Amino acid sequence: MTSPQRGNSRLVTLVILLLVGAVLAVAVALLPKGFSDDLTRIGQGAAVAVLTHDKNTVGGIEAMDLLNRIRADFEPRMEFLVVDVNSPKGRAFTRQQKVGTTVLVLFTPDGKRVGTLDPGAGEQVLRSALLGFSPP
Repeated sequence: MTSPQRGNSRLVTLVILLLVGAVLAVAVALLPKGFSDDLTRIGQGAAVAVLTHDKNTVGGIEAMDLLNRIRADFEPRMEFLVVDVNSPKGRAFTRQQKVGTTVLVLFTPDGKRVGTLDPGAGEQVLRSALLGFSPP
């Protein structure tokens, strides 16, 4: 037989675990949705920014974090795509565009490449450049 105190302790532990699980579920639901790697979106009528990304580097992780912070402010006007430089598609894109890892490549709505940005330059620099690039 268990003591009443031990039973209460188990109940409290169960309630805490359920609360932690609920908080984690809400946090995951609020995270930004994943990025597409559909490069056929380039030239389809919307400005596009493609991040070349290596999830195995600190710079790649920081660039993804930065893109997640700013993309909601620009997505109505432009699309954000991410290609993994370790995948065949990513290697082909970086070779074709002559860019390296962790570069944001900008394309006009008709698919013309207009430049690149270094996400390592910081959030304010990136925001300013994207404001000048993306149509209202």
